[in-house]
Amino acid sequence: MKETDLYSIAVENEDIVIRLKNELVDRDALNRLLDYIELESIRRRSRLTEGQAALLANEVDRGVWQSTKHRYTEE
Repeated sequence: MKETDLYSIAVENEDIVIRLKNELVDRDALNRLLDYIELESIRRRSRLTEGQAALLANEVDRGVWQSTKHRYTEE
């Protein structure tokens, strides 16, 4: 990578290698980007229909609410 480049992208065998200058992005933002890429990869390979995904999302929402509602209510 040249000193003036902020990033470089290369393909090495089966891998895509991305190199970034340290000052280009903070680690939290980079982690969020990598999480997004991972989720998109999972979504692309998924065989769930939109309806099945909506049901699963509702189930997860209910589970999260059940485990956190004590923080927001007096129960």
